[in-house]
Amino acid sequence: MGMTKQPHRERPLGVTVIGVLLLLAGLITILSSVLIDSFEDLENIEVAVGVASFVIGLIYLIAAYGFFKGWSWIWLVTMVVVVLGILVDIVAWAIGGFDDLGGLLLGLIIPVIIVLYMNSQNVKAFFRRA
Repeated sequence: MGMTKQPHRERPLGVTVIGVLLLLAGLITILSSVLIDSFEDLENIEVAVGVASFVIGLIYLIAAYGFFKGWSWIWLVTMVVVVLGILVDIVAWAIGGFDDLGGLLLGLIIPVIIVLYMNSQNVKAFFRRA
């Protein structure tokens, strides 16, 4: 009784790049959390920041692995996080009195590119979202 092997799906280059960036971010975040917690005489808030930073680093590593493996739920989580980030940026800009439109647009370039890229046919197919 052999398991049916899933057909090999070619990982798009951009998915690999995002996975590598998530991996690096996770490793750097975990390293920084370890360095924060290695100092003497830490206040409770600094310990909490170190622990939170460590957990965020682990989440980055899990997300990176999901990008490399093409887990379909990683696609959804990425879309939710990026779209929420875009909405938060727009609301913060509006609350700030609509100043610095250039800064808002500049800050939205990468998230909008990610949303468009994640919705391209080959990326959705890789994450089994087509």
